[in-house]
Amino acid sequence: MTRHGQSRSQESHQDALSALRNGGLRVTGPRRLVLDLLIRNHGPFTIDEIRQRLHRKTCDRVTIYRCIAAFEELNLVRRCDFGDDKWRYEYVDDRHHHHLICKRCRRVESIDECIVDRLSKVVAARGYVEISHNLEFFGVCPACQGRPLRRQKQR
Repeated sequence: MTRHGQSRSQESHQDALSALRNGGLRVTGPRRLVLDLLIRNHGPFTIDEIRQRLHRKTCDRVTIYRCIAAFEELNLVRRCDFGDDKWRYEYVDDRHHHHLICKRCRRVESIDECIVDRLSKVVAARGYVEISHNLEFFGVCPACQGRPLRRQKQR
């Protein structure tokens, strides 16, 4: 529990709603639903995965894109590119992390350690500001190691 007995998720949700209001945006039902999903489940998720988790009828694809675009502009979500032509989105919380992606099943795990922080200080010493970085690891997960490789269909 955090301040005044709230869970981290509740606190993140309240902070995100405040950020929307402070950014001049209304807190609509779809925005609330998408934010809640991203905060509670972390992700990262594609737009289609978000839509499926919201049971499709709740929000259409265009509404989800608009929500995500607004959240990105307010730095509430970050876009993840894992090199498979699909963007994924995750809520930006206070725990900096990287990802480990299985090259076969595309399962994503978070890695909470960061070895790049020291390099960020080198970059800052050169006069750069608003420094950020992404570091993703790709490998074959234990579950996929015993399975034969499926061939991709030729287009």
